[in-house]
Amino acid sequence: MRFFDCNVGFGQPPNAAATVLRTAEELVRELDFCGVAEALVHHTAIRHESAQAGNCLVVDETADHARLHPTWAILPPQTHEFGTVHEFLADMRRHGVGALRAYPAEHRYLLNGLTFGSLFEELVPRRIPLMVGPHWAALTQLLADFPDLTVIIVGHGDWGDDRYFRPLVARYPRLHLDTSNYQTPDGIADFVGQYGHERLVYGSGFPPFQMGGALLTLARADISDEGKEAIAGENLRRLLREADP
Repeated sequence: MRFFDCNVGFGQPPNAAATVLRTAEELVRELDFCGVAEALVHHTAIRHESAQAGNCLVVDETADHARLHPTWAILPPQTHEFGTVHEFLADMRRHGVGALRAYPAEHRYLLNGLTFGSLFEELVPRRIPLMVGPHWAALTQLLADFPDLTVIIVGHGDWGDDRYFRPLVARYPRLHLDTSNYQTPDGIADFVGQYGHERLVYGSGFPPFQMGGALLTLARADISDEGKEAIAGENLRRLLREADP
């Protein structure tokens, strides 16, 4: 399987994780050790310092590493911290950024159409993936307002979150889930049996989760080899091919 991790961070966090990879070079060595071919990455400064700092650092530090694909955080267009929506999208194209991340709690905004309507109206036809943590009430309202938005829910809880996300998966065909903390017994197999393997993407959630956990969970899942290949990397590659920043 050619693993493509959708959810990896590097940099020095304020509270040390079990493993800290401070640079892109260190991250590449860890990917090699775990047998991961590529990764969508963010710099930990994106959450713990500022979106602006994290966005700049991830582009600078991944520039010489073709296997590392930078992701950026979003901020409300009304504050003009990234310029206009079209200037932000142009900057994404220039720096090879193919996916975005939302941190509503850390960055102190409401993830809804009132705040982000002008941006999300551009993301929908461009099919740019937006990665969001398990903010269930906000996600429910967001998808009701933008049902065709391409969303990847990352880092959802390991026990029982199916009751939150399965109603959303059933209704919104552009909604996907990462596997970083999906440890429910036979959860992947049951999910694939109901919704198909196209809606899951491999992610480790590193840090704070170790890369090997999600690798083992997928490798041991009771699904076809075709399904494992798709989840391991092909689904994410397809989403990024479809995106047109």
